[in-house]
This record gives sequence, C-alpha cells and structure tokens, in this order.
Amino acid sequence: MKILLHSNSANVKTGYGVQVALLAERLINDGHQVAISATYGAPAGCGMTSWTTQSGVEVPVYPSWFMVSGDDVIAAHAKQFFGSDEGWIIPLLDVWSLTSPQLREFNVAAWAPVDHDPVPKMVVDFFERSQARCIAMTRHGFAEFDRHGLNPAYIPLAVDTTTYRPTFDVHVEGRKVSARQFLDLPDNAFVVGMVGMNKDPNDRKGFAEAFQAFARFAARRKNAILHVHTEKSGTGGGLNLPELAAAAGIPKDAIRFTNQYAYMIGFPPKLMAAMYTAFDVLLAPSRGEGFCVPLIEAQACGVPVIASNFTAQAELVGAGWTVGGQLWWDGPSRSWYQTANVFEIERALDKAYDTDLDELSPKAIEFALGYDADTVYRTYWRPYLDTLDTRPVADKAPMEKVTVLVPAVNRPENVARLVDSFNATNDGSAQLLYVVESQHHDQLDALDAAGATYIFATRGSSYASKMNEGFSVTDTDWVFLAGDDVEFTPGWIETARTLSDRFDVIGTNDSEPGRVRNPLVAAGKHADHFFVRRSYVNDDGASLEGPGILCPEAYYHWYTDKEMIQLAKARGVFAPCLESVVIHHHPGYDGREDLRANDPTYMKAVEFSEMDEIAFRRRAPLIEQHQTVRKDIWS
Repeated sequence: MKILLHSNSANVKTGYGVQVALLAERLINDGHQVAISATYGAPAGCGMTSWTTQSGVEVPVYPSWFMVSGDDVIAAHAKQFFGSDEGWIIPLLDVWSLTSPQLREFNVAAWAPVDHDPVPKMVVDFFERSQARCIAMTRHGFAEFDRHGLNPAYIPLAVDTTTYRPTFDVHVEGRKVSARQFLDLPDNAFVVGMVGMNKDPNDRKGFAEAFQAFARFAARRKNAILHVHTEKSGTGGGLNLPELAAAAGIPKDAIRFTNQYAYMIGFPPKLMAAMYTAFDVLLAPSRGEGFCVPLIEAQACGVPVIASNFTAQAELVGAGWTVGGQLWWDGPSRSWYQTANVFEIERALDKAYDTDLDELSPKAIEFALGYDADTVYRTYWRPYLDTLDTRPVADKAPMEKVTVLVPAVNRPENVARLVDSFNATNDGSAQLLYVVESQHHDQLDALDAAGATYIFATRGSSYASKMNEGFSVTDTDWVFLAGDDVEFTPGWIETARTLSDRFDVIGTNDSEPGRVRNPLVAAGKHADHFFVRRSYVNDDGASLEGPGILCPEAYYHWYTDKEMIQLAKARGVFAPCLESVVIHHHPGYDGREDLRANDPTYMKAVEFSEMDEIAFRRRAPLIEQHQTVRKDIWS
C-alpha cells in the first residue's frame, strides 16, 4: 500500500516529526511504500529531500510551500507519489487547517488531535467536507468524534520505550556523567520538570499557572528547583519565561532553563531520557492537549507526572496526580480550554514531595509500556491498515482456462517467436487462437508451419473487430489480449492468476530485464496486453458499447486498449501484474525511424492515430461517468 504521511518531516525532532519517524519505520518494515509530505522541516528551497530509516531505506520527503498546513501542496504531492495507484494520505496535524477541496479526490485517514472540550466545530467540518476517515489519538478525541457520528478509530501516539527508560548515566563529550550532573542539578534537589513548546501567546501549556504554583511551593520547600525544557525568550510567539518567573515570585536560583543552544540544535533521545530521569516529577498543567507525549516519555523513564484533569491529559496519567481548574473560552476555536487551578497544582506538588517516588516508578514504567511504538503499531495500526485495503474483496472465481487471442496483421515473421514462447511457457491452462484475414497467405503459411490454431476474420480487419470475433467463438473463463509481436516468458500465467480472485482486468509487463519499453506499462499505469474475465465482459458497464462486447470498435487501433484499461481503472477492477512479463517487440519502442517506416502495419496505425485520439477525447467523459474510485485514473 502507498501511504503519504502529511505532517512534520521525520528529520526534525518536533513531537509530530518523531511520531512520523516511528510510524514510517514500521510501515516500511511491513512492506508499505511510504513518503512524507512535510509541513515543517523541508522548505521548498531545499527541493525533494529524503529521510533514512534505521534499516537504511530512503523515504522521499516532499517539501512544504507557503502555507503552514501544507494545504497548498498536499494534493500535488499525493498525485506525484500515488500515480495511478490508490494510496492513502494520513495527515497528522490540526486538521481544520486543511481546506483544499481536492482532498475529496483522495483516500484520506486523518490522525487528528482534539485539545478542546467539546471538539470544535471546525474540526468536525473538516471530516464532513473532505469525507476523510477519522482516527482519534486519545479516548477523549474518540468520544468526541463518535458523538458526531464520525465512526472514529482509536490509535494513540507512541513512544520508543527502548530509548525512553530510566537513564541514570550518560556519556557527554567522552565522559560518563549522572543525569543530574548532565543538567547541572544538585543531587539533593527536588526537581520539578516542564517540557513543552513555548510558542503560544495564549499560553496553552499553562506556564503562568505552573510558575505561580511552583513559586508558592518553593517558598516552603527550599530544595525545590524548576527545570524548564523549552525556548525561554518567547521569540517563537510565546512568552518571555524568565520575566514570567520573576513576576510569579520564583527565586532566580530555583529555576533553570535548558541550555538554549543545545535546545535549538535538539537533544538526542538518549539525552532526553536522561533529562526526564533527572526529574522527580513532570509538571504539565496544559489548558488543553491533543495528546501530550512528554507525559508518556517521563513515565517511561520512571517519573510520575502532574497534569490537568482535562481533554487528553487525564487518561495519560498512570502514575501521578491530576488537577482541576476553571473553563477558559478559546474564541478562535469556539470551544473551551481549562485553566489549571494554581492551588491544586501546589497541592499536587506537595503530594509528590511527600511520596516515596521510588514506589511510583515501576507503576509509571508499566503504564508507559502500553504506548510503546511497537505495541501501538502491532495492536492498533496493523488491524486498522487492513481496513484501508482498497482492493476488491477476494471473492471472485480464480482464473482457470485462458484463451490467448492474437489479431494477426500479416506479419508472418513474428509467428514462430510467439508460438514457440507460448508453447514453452504454457502451464496447461491456456490455448492460443489467431484471428487472421483469409487473403494473408504468407501469414497462413507461417501459422500452419507453427501448428497454430486460427479462425478467419469475418467481422472486420481492425484490432477490435478481430478480438471481438475471437471472444465470440470461445468460452474460457478468461481471455488474454495479445499483439502478434509479443514473446511470452515463464510465469506469465501463474503470477497473473494470483490476482484473479480480486480483479477482472489484469495487465502484464511488456519490458525485458534492464530495458523499459512502454514507460506507462512499466509503471503499472497502462497495459498493452492484458487478461480479461469473460463474465466481466458480459456484465453491464464493462464496455461503453454494451454487455458482451470485449473491445470498442470506435477506433482503428491505438486507443482501443487505452479505453478498455481506463474504464477498468475507473470501475476499480484493473490491476497491473508487473511480474507477468509478455515482451512487446514493437518497432516504436526501439527509437529507430527505419524500423517504424519498414513496418506497414505500424505506419498505417500512425496514419489513423489522430482520428483515434479525437474519438477517445470525445468518449472520455463517458468513461468518467463509470468512475467508482477516488484515484486519478488519468495520471
């Protein structure tokens, strides 16, 4: 399955960037094709970049453009990555920011946060206008989405617990230091930690309430230190935190900030784990959270937490305390946040101070293991991905007998190669039938010499009329449409048969090893030669010319197969089978004008190609009327 993750690039250490990396790694290990549409971390000036998994797989990273949400490029990236395949876009961001009407053309499963109560209408509106599937990352979000009839799935965010675990010592610049020494914190201090982005002028992370409560707490607990892991000056749109700390009454020697240069370049996960381990308790009284990964990271390192009893946060506290507060109206979102009560935060800090934290540590670790990246992927993602399989249900009768129809065009020199290769590769389930014009004596002689079966073309001399005649006089459950200039290779039947329980039209590959002939065929976007189920032809809709008609006779030659494949793609019944190789020895693929000019059949097709193209363009809207899939069948 092709999956386009639309979020921060996996190369960046933001919360969403880490989630993208964790998910992409596991998707690729399961055999899925993955690309990243970056909303952050891959600016347009860098062009296409990539991110490499731990196993060495390079994942394409499409750049962002002007809009922070990527709304201006998400559709273009999806078309580029999916091609003619029906992949899935999985956005991981505030989904209300995606407004492009083009999203309705794709399969979208949005992994969406809900950091308000109730869920803002603009979030629900996204799902209604995009027709995207809904994935909630918290139980709170699930309940809110379910209340609006969005039929959500639940898949939580995850943490790599092989890295985030109690880390008491680390190596820094060649020497081993304790976690407290790494942060320059006294061993006898009671350390309250905060981890969060300082970029919201409305202070969603609750720094103001946390700082007030800590000031009151530290006035009585003289060994208390608050360590804040964030950008402290507010230049990213947040608050001036040293100024806020002073206003709240926190003594200068009771508050520390992560080294700002180290924060800018990013802590490696191992050092983040050491930082958490250095804390006695993590304080996270946010006004609203879509998830809050630091709560799980801290507990994975054995550290209890204090969080607001609101939205996602309460369900993420396995070892620690929750605090109440009062509702706070978020005007832009038209919904409620909760401002944590300063006195309840102070009481929670007192409880943490008076508790034997060593007893809470195992409980915290055990709880966090439920959010381990491998556990989440195995428990939630794998079953959910099965529901995204856009292939038809495997409930069709498998291919048994096949008639290979060959509309001969008086090229006797091609007969021996085709017949010999067919006989050498036939697994016993196929029969060969030429449709030949009676006046082509050299062709008939070659067929007799090769021992090939043939009938005379009485319906007409075009490719389509000969195919239709061959179809009408046979009764096998499948037919294979071949040109008289092909060569069969071992496995061409067997590999295609593996798809026959799901699809009605199965394309083959016309290229040889190391040599691409038709690039569209090699990419699985078209097929010059293909299998067709007989019962499909006999149903309404399989042909624009009515049931029972295999090939449209509106063309001289070139657009016959294009109309058939595009119609099958529109109805969702076509699949390429690139492992089924039937080589096309087409003079047009050699790039030599002399070979083309010396082939009268090819040149005659060229003569009528413009007329065929006009006919196809006129009939294309009729094909679109049959479309039942979201994928772009014309790419």
